[in-house]
Parts: sequence; structure tokens; C-alpha cells
Amino acid sequence: MMLLLRLVLLAFGAIVVAVTIAYAMWLGSIGADVAALEADARPPANALITADRIAGLPEPAARYFTRAGVVGTSIPRLVRLRQTGRIRSSAEAEWMTLEAEEVYSTNPPALVWRAGMPGLAMPFVLGRDEYLRGQGSIAMKLLSLLPVADERGDELRAAGLMRYLNEMMWFPAAYLGDNVTIVSAGDDAFGVRITDRGITAEATLFVDAMGRVVNFRAGRYNTSTRGMETWETPISAWAPMAELNLPAAGAADWKLAAGALRYIELEITSVRYEP
Repeated sequence: MMLLLRLVLLAFGAIVVAVTIAYAMWLGSIGADVAALEADARPPANALITADRIAGLPEPAARYFTRAGVVGTSIPRLVRLRQTGRIRSSAEAEWMTLEAEEVYSTNPPALVWRAGMPGLAMPFVLGRDEYLRGQGSIAMKLLSLLPVADERGDELRAAGLMRYLNEMMWFPAAYLGDNVTIVSAGDDAFGVRITDRGITAEATLFVDAMGRVVNFRAGRYNTSTRGMETWETPISAWAPMAELNLPAAGAADWKLAAGALRYIELEITSVRYEP
């Protein structure tokens, strides 16, 4: 009996050591990607946003930028964001709580998202989603050891740039950058298009009468259906952050043939800009 107990304890200890080492290595890999993003980041050209920059835009776009408060501010070089929320992989799957940290650069466009489920302190699942140096990828690991998602390739490049275009709503001055085109899309919407390293992403932003962004709609690659699907990110709350008026809570939905799938709900707990 004592021998069996010792063997069990040794096995348990070996598992703990393996998980701890794997966690440190996976966390280090994500940290290296963040460091690469920071090293590549350069000050944006034409960073200062003046009233003249929005004067000739479609009225819904001018309404949005005025409400956000970007006039007199500059496009940041780096953005750091923290989120809490919940996520699921399908309509049948259980929701899992998450905590996430994200870093963006605006020149060149890049992002690295680190998410822990149920939290960032020794998570059960540790994931990374990134658009970095023109490449997109998603990786999720159970106990930092066992891959539960590993996606990359040309479709993920485009999907990653689309995610970046969407999340520019947390640093909206970047929509007025030299690499973005804004076009008319109706009385309460405007189109945005960004190009980076030969890839283009375009979408429609919807705004309310007050100028608050209420939804974002685009075609985006879905890793489950292996095809382009309609993707929306409705916004449910707004708050002052980083001295601007920004979305504070929202969700993401796939509009699939089988029906709508809401797969993530998020609250933004902090946004910080670095010049």
C-alpha cells in the first residue's frame, strides 16, 4: 500500500512539474510575440487628428469621430487593453469565463491577444490569437500542454486583419490613418477598409443618433464552417476610457446557415495608449 501511495505521489508530482514547465514555456512564447510586436511598432504618420480630418467624411463617420472625441488627439503607437467575459466553442458547448490582455501596434497593424480560462492566473486553458507581421494564427492549449485549437494559414491572415479592423474601435483615431479608407454606407453607417502587406479587410460600422458605434458587420473566415460567414460585434455599453468615449461591453456573433451563434461576450476593464 505504501509503495502504491508513493508511486501515485510521484506520478502526481511529475504531472505538476510538466504542467508548470509547459505553462512557463507557452507563456514565454506569447511574451516573445508581444516583444516582437513592440519592437516593430513605429510612430504613425500624420498622427495628429484635426477637425479638417473629419470635415469631409460621410456624416455618420463624422458623428462617430466627434462623439468618440478624437479631434485634438493622436493615433497611438501602442495600445494595451484588458478584458473579462465568457466564451464558448459552439451553441451546444458550455460557457467558460475568461480574462484577457491584448496589445496592438498601429504602424504596422498588429495584435496579440492572451486569454486565460477561467482566468490568467494558472489557467485551465491558455490561448493566443494574433495578427503579427502579416500572419494570423489562433492557438489554445489545455493545461498549456494539449492543443485544443491550432489554426494558421492564408485564411487566418485575412481573419486576423479583420479582427484588427474591428478592434480599432478601442483606438478610433487609427480609423483616420493613411492605411484606412472611409466610405458612405447609409444614414447611420459608414464603411471602413484597411490594407496591410497586400491583404485588405473591409466592414461596415453602424452608429446611433448620438454617434456611438452600435455594431460592426463584415464577412470573415470561420474556422468551423471553413468558409466566409457574416460576422457581427454588437456593442451594449460605452464609457470614458483613455480620455475618449469608447465601447465598454459587447459580443461577437456568427450569422450561420444553421442560425446565429453568439460565441463571446466581453467587458473592457482598461485601455491604455502609448505614443
